Amino acid sequence: MNKIIRGRNVNTKKVKALFIAQVVMGVMPVLLLIFFVWKQLYHTPVIAVIFIVLIFLCNVAYAVLARNYAVLNSGVKGERRLFRTVKKLHGTNIVFHNLPVRYKRGRSELDMLIISHSGVLIIEVKNHSGTISGSWNDEKWTQRKHYRDGKVTETFMDNPIKQMRRQRDIVKSILSAAGEDVWIDSVLYFSSPNARLKLSLRENDYVCSESAELLEFLRGYERGETLSKTRMENIARILRESSGI
Repeated sequence: MNKIIRGRNVNTKKVKALFIAQVVMGVMPVLLLIFFVWKQLYHTPVIAVIFIVLIFLCNVAYAVLARNYAVLNSGVKGERRLFRTVKKLHGTNIVFHNLPVRYKRGRSELDMLIISHSGVLIIEVKNHSGTISGSWNDEKWTQRKHYRDGKVTETFMDNPIKQMRRQRDIVKSILSAAGEDVWIDSVLYFSSPNARLKLSLRENDYVCSESAELLEFLRGYERGETLSKTRMENIARILRESSGI
């Protein structure tokens, strides 16, 4: 049976806070308008202007909060899909979910890290939809969405391959400092079924889309080095002590 160690996901609390703030900003214009009419404040031009400005600012704040909520909530949904997928993986793996790592000035939070007899594997999940295009050495990747009304939007995301490389270096440094020398791989997982990938990658850049492909990759993953149960537990102990979870 797999051993699952779950860290605290700070984004979950942020999503809740953003949702509450979004509801408040959505209700405020209505309350302000009711108060404005009830007290007949429209007879005073200065106060009328103030209320119009307040209502406008509330609408702007609502739009900003709604956008941030959608982005953050999408990421949380992707992490949940990842967790549900990995729970289907059989074996005696040690699974870290939401693992904070830091070494000197390097800091990151891993969506998932799996310690198996086949090696150590970091999983980074993205819940982006639409057409994702880019190269392994680009600074930014492009996300293009096509809508039914013919509208097309284009946004940019930081190159996840470079992000995973930094994560791998941090984990490698933590383990090496504790006397544990082990190869670390990473895989990028696009959890949305509506993601279409047009990527130029190297042979050892592992990318999966949808849960079935990720599960197949994990079940067939081999690095050529077999970790004993003792080494697996030692690696897990080092990472737990380093992260404080």
